[in-house]
Amino acid sequence: MGPAGRLKNEQFACPIIYGSIAVPINPARDPPAADPSHTHRWTVFVRSATGDDANLARVVKRVAFKLHESFVPQQRVIEAPPFEVTETGWGEFEIAIRISFVDSQEKPLQLFHQLQLYPKEDVGNPDGELKTIVSEHYDEIIINEPFEEFIDHLRTFKANATSKKSISATFTPQLEAEEIKKLYDTNERVMLDLEKWKLKLARVETEKRKLEAEVRALENDGVS
Repeated sequence: MGPAGRLKNEQFACPIIYGSIAVPINPARDPPAADPSHTHRWTVFVRSATGDDANLARVVKRVAFKLHESFVPQQRVIEAPPFEVTETGWGEFEIAIRISFVDSQEKPLQLFHQLQLYPKEDVGNPDGELKTIVSEHYDEIIINEPFEEFIDHLRTFKANATSKKSISATFTPQLEAEEIKKLYDTNERVMLDLEKWKLKLARVETEKRKLEAEVRALENDGVS
């Protein structure tokens, strides 16, 4: 048994999807926004990747979303699923997401999401269709050596989660492929940086040996 009541050699992964969905406001169909300058209705969320948010609540106690300072209140705390906030607006900004766990001894997880209202590329819209913009990411909450008080929640979550086959309806194969590409790109950058540091270290070691040889030579000259 680990220190402070932690269970050694136990690890749990809780797959989640976090992100946002934005839809342009259609005056002919939607209720008017509180601010007439608002162009989109959007929802930022944290969901279970298995599609069972009730099961996610066995692990996650609350999710706090910190919006742009123009929203009042700026911080929205959601204590039960669905862990999401819906608002209207016209601008894109970064949203801080803080996930707290059922076991308060576990350190909260901090995430960041860039709210996206408009397509990344202007491809035109000849039909005048109002486009839904989905921007979401797959991640896994990893809990290593959980506290004893938390273990039953995690085991129940795992038992229920593994019985699920589908993921979020909006997390399409295309988005999944994009996430995988991001992971590969990040790994490639890390490997390139590692090679650069290895070369720098090799040069430092060479310079060190050179200086040590010069010091020994000076010491020998002093003795003789």
